[in-house]
Formats: sequence, structure tokens, C-alpha cells
Amino acid sequence: MNVNAYDEHVNIVKNLKMADSFYEVREPYKESFEELYNKEKEEKVSISNAKEFLDSLSKEELSTLQHYTLLADDINVDSLSDEGAYNLLLHHYEKYDFDNDGLVSNGISKGIGFIPANMPNSDKELLVESLNELDEKDRFLSMAMIIPMPMLKEENGEIIQLGYKQQFDYDFMMSRIDGILNPPPGAYTSPELKETFRLFKEVLEKNHEESIQKKEELNANLSNQANISKAKINS
Repeated sequence: MNVNAYDEHVNIVKNLKMADSFYEVREPYKESFEELYNKEKEEKVSISNAKEFLDSLSKEELSTLQHYTLLADDINVDSLSDEGAYNLLLHHYEKYDFDNDGLVSNGISKGIGFIPANMPNSDKELLVESLNELDEKDRFLSMAMIIPMPMLKEENGEIIQLGYKQQFDYDFMMSRIDGILNPPPGAYTSPELKETFRLFKEVLEKNHEESIQKKEELNANLSNQANISKAKINS
């Protein structure tokens, strides 16, 4: 895994505003979780030995992880993948697709991350900034629908999630929004959902244009500084 890429991803995703209820349901277990979090950091737990670390925990400590992560069932360490075990020990914004299968394993569950890991960092920042400008209801709907469900296949009677192969970027987000605002024949988008995504598109486009303008201004300033330096050298 590219450690720098992971750190950059976490630093972006941690700025995403979550609903008040997201924190409220975890509050009773927060202090105990933070103790476990600090403990695993002190012991330098990694994805390769996360299951071993979980095996060393008491029933009460495993219960803390279960309830803080909002898992329905008790944690059975033997049933976990290395990634699923390690993500249980992390804050929500640190959970990651470490095995690069397109999905984030968290305990025995698999799902999509809050922000796709394979999105360019500039577009991750754009998405987080834009979502944060929406109110809680619109932000939740936009987060839930901007990323499609993963591809599935049936194999020996079992449904297998294949993850994602496409690149998530600004153009992809805009195509998703346009598909919601202008559904194809046979599909339907409610007026309320259209209003949410009309607003989301407006905010996303505004921030995208401002980002381009800032980059152009930065490049112009760098070019001017380079020209001034050359002039001083040649004088």
C-alpha cells in the first residue's frame, strides 16, 4: 500500500461533516474505543497482525468495538479478513480498501467508503467541500446516491461483490447527477430528489470553477516568479 496516498486520503475524508446522530449513537462507547485505539497504536498493530490483536482483547473490549462500529452481531475474530479486522480498530475516516478489491471490509461487512479511494485527491477535496456546504438531509442523500452500488455476481449460489473498476472523478460525478436529474425512459426521480441534486450540482460546479481559477492564478504567479528570477540572473 502507498502510505502517502493513504495518509492524504485520510486527511481529506476526516473533514467530511457527518450527521449529529452519527456521533450520538457512538458517544457511550467513545472513551473506551479511544483507549483501544491508543493501545493498538502503541503496539504498532497493522493489517497483518490485527486479528492477533483482536484475539488478545477481552469480551468487554470486543463489545466496545462491536457497538462503536454499530455491528449487529458479536465479533468472531476467526471469521474476519485481515482488512475487516484492522478496519474495526480505526476511526470511520481511516477505514480503507487496503486489499484494493474495490470494497471496504469492516468486520464481516463489506461496503463502499464515504469517499472513493480511487478518486483524484483534488476531486476528493472538491466533493468533501461541496457536501459540507449542503444541509444534513441533502448531504446524506447526495452521499448515498452519488456513488453507485457495487457490481455483483452469483457464484455457486453465493452473491459476490466485485467492487468497482471505473475511475471516480469530477466528470463521473456530473454524469451521475445528470442521470438523476434527467432519468432515462422507465426510470423516475422524485421532485424532492431532483431539488437536492440540482442544488448539489450547483455547489459542485461553483467549487470546481473556483478550484480551476485558483490553479490558474497559482500557475501564473509561479510563472511570474520564474521570469523575475531569470531576469535577475541575466541582469
